[in-house]
Amino acid sequence: MVAKYIQLAENVIADIESEQLKLAQRMPSVRKFSSLYNVSITTALNCYQRLEELGWLFAKPQSGFFVTQPLGKIISPQFPSFKSAISAPKTFKQSNVAINSPFYVSQFAPQLLSTKAIASCFRRSHKENQHLANLYPDPQGKKDLRTVLAKHFSEQYFNISAENLVVTNGCIDAIKTAIEVTTQIGDTVAISSPCFIGLIDLLANMGRMTIEIPFHQAQLDLEQLEKHMFDGQIDACLFSANHINPQGNCLSSAQKQALVNLAERYEVPIIEDDVYLELNYTNTTPLPIKHWDKSGWVLWCNSISKTLGPGYRLGWCEPGRYLKKYLEHRAIQTFGINIFVQSAILEFFYSGQYIKHLRKLRLTINQQMLSYYQLLKDKLPKNTRISTPHGGLVMWIQIPDLDSDKLLIKAIKHDIYFRVGSEFSTIGLYRDCFRINFGWPIQHKSLIDNIEEIDGAIRRYQQLLTLCQLVKVQLEDKKSNLKG
Repeated sequence: MVAKYIQLAENVIADIESEQLKLAQRMPSVRKFSSLYNVSITTALNCYQRLEELGWLFAKPQSGFFVTQPLGKIISPQFPSFKSAISAPKTFKQSNVAINSPFYVSQFAPQLLSTKAIASCFRRSHKENQHLANLYPDPQGKKDLRTVLAKHFSEQYFNISAENLVVTNGCIDAIKTAIEVTTQIGDTVAISSPCFIGLIDLLANMGRMTIEIPFHQAQLDLEQLEKHMFDGQIDACLFSANHINPQGNCLSSAQKQALVNLAERYEVPIIEDDVYLELNYTNTTPLPIKHWDKSGWVLWCNSISKTLGPGYRLGWCEPGRYLKKYLEHRAIQTFGINIFVQSAILEFFYSGQYIKHLRKLRLTINQQMLSYYQLLKDKLPKNTRISTPHGGLVMWIQIPDLDSDKLLIKAIKHDIYFRVGSEFSTIGLYRDCFRINFGWPIQHKSLIDNIEEIDGAIRRYQQLLTLCQLVKVQLEDKKSNLKG
C-alpha cells in the first residue's frame, strides 16, 4: 500500500510535468493543501517535504513553497502531438560492431557486475544440482526461485504470488510469449511513441501491426488510446511505465491506474515491459501498472538483464488471467529454463546479495548519468534538450534541425555508435533525436580500479566530446547551405 503523501507527491509531479503547475508558481499553504485534498496537516507537510527533497519544490522562509524542477527538467525533450493510426512496423538491422559500443546498447559496464559473488553462487549451484542435469526443468520455473522472487517484489514494490509467476529466458522472451497468447498474426498492438526499438523489432518479426500512442508532456494520450479501443482497433497494448526507454520518464500513478481501467472496460490485455523497475535512483519507488490490476488483464514482464546482466538470460512474467494459456504455450515451445542459472540466481537473491548489489549499482549509475548530462549540456548547442531520467540506463537528446541519421554516419568513422531517433518510431518521427547509454563510466573517480578501465573511461569521454563536435559541424554546415 503506497502512503498517501507519496501518492499526492506523484500527482503534483505529474501536474508540474504537464505544465498545469508553472515554474515559480506558489503552492497552496500546507493548511490549504490539506483541506483541498482532505488529508491531515502532517500528510500535507510530508508531501511537500518529499517534493522538496526530490527537487520539485523549494521553500522560501516566511513565503511558502514554490514550483521548481530537478536538474535538466526545464529543457527536457519535447514530444509531438499527432493523430495515431495503424501502421506496419519494420525491422532494423543491427551491427555486430555496434552491439559492443558503450553508447549503443542499454547496459552497464562489466566492472559494475558482482562477478565474484555470482561466480560463487554458480559453483554451488552446479555442485548441488548435478543430479538434475539429465532432467528437464519445470516449465513454470523452479518453485523456490519463484518463491524468493515473489517475496522480493512483495517486500520492495507490490504483492505478487509465486504460483502466478512463470520463469523465462529474459524479459523479451517473456514479452514474446505474452504477445503470442494475447494476439494473432495481423492483430494490432498499441505502443507508446517513442517506443523501445527492441519491441518494435519484435512486433515486426511476429507479423503484428502497431498503433503509436503519443507521449506528450510526460503522459500517454489516453483519449486517443480509448478511442481506438472503443472502435475495436486494438487487440493488445505493449507499454512500459517506469523509466521508459528511450526517454527515462515514469507514468504517473493516475495514468497507470487509468490504463488498468481501460483494459478492464474494453477487455484489452496490457503487456507491461517493466525491465527498468529496479534501476530507480530516487527516493520515490515507482510501481508497475500491474499493481492496480485486480482482474488479470495485465501481463507483467521483468528480468535481471538490466540489474545483474543480460547474459544470464533470466526473466519472468506474471500473466494474470492468461496464466493457464501462458504455461501451455511455454510447455510446447520450451523445455524449461537452465536449472543451474535458476539455482544460482535464487541463492544470490536469498542471501541478500542482490539487494546489496542493487543499492550500489543505483548510486553508481545515477552518478554516471549526471556526468554524462553535464558534459553533453556543456558541449552541445544551447538549445539542446536532454532528458534527466530518474532511473534506467539511457538518456534522450533532442536538437532542433539535427539529422541524427546523417550524424551517425559521420560518428561511425570515429568508432562512435548510438541509436538514432527514427528507430524508435514506426512512422518516421524523432529524426532530430538520438539515444545514449550512460551505463559505462566516463570519469575515473568511481569504481575504476586499474589502468585499462581508466583508459576506457578517458576514451569514452573523448568520444563524447567528438560526438558533440560532429553535432556542431552538421548544424553549422546546414546553416551555411541555407545562407548559400
